[in-house]
Amino acid sequence: MHNRRIRMGALAAAAGAALLISSGPALASATRPASVTGPEVISGAAYGKAANARTPHIPLTLTGVVVTTDRGFVLGNGYRKTHTLTTRAGRLTVSAVGKQSTTQILNLKTCHLSFTIRQQITFVRGKSTGSFAGASGPGSYQVRFAAFFPRYKSGKHKGRCNTSNTARPLNRGAVASFLAAGVLTVR
Repeated sequence: MHNRRIRMGALAAAAGAALLISSGPALASATRPASVTGPEVISGAAYGKAANARTPHIPLTLTGVVVTTDRGFVLGNGYRKTHTLTTRAGRLTVSAVGKQSTTQILNLKTCHLSFTIRQQITFVRGKSTGSFAGASGPGSYQVRFAAFFPRYKSGKHKGRCNTSNTARPLNRGAVASFLAAGVLTVR
């Protein structure tokens, strides 16, 4: 165990030194690159009672070209062609491209229902601000909701899964998640 810590520490020190040496001239430069391109991943999830809310609030983490968080993201506001994430690093606006695809799966033995919505997006250059200024590039997103539903207690459907519009999903096992990924270019 002790030898592993020493090796890990030595590797970290060597990597840090290599990074400083290789980026020395870049750190000394006063100019910023014209643009930066790379992957951007946006993800988050809510569980249990929070996932079952009429409009689930999902804290998001953004990693890649810009690393930040968005604590104001809410599902259930209906379909919109454009959506803006308001983060500490600025606003990132995305626009939907093409049609949404929806998948729904119901396990009749466990009464577990899940549905997933997927769609292509583009980052919108003129409406993104801060660290996202000049944002452009393609991407896609996925929204997923899954939960167990109750069974009918009486009547002609007794014992069957109750997934009617009036049925409330159970909090146990409920999850609402958001995942988006794309190639982001910022200026």
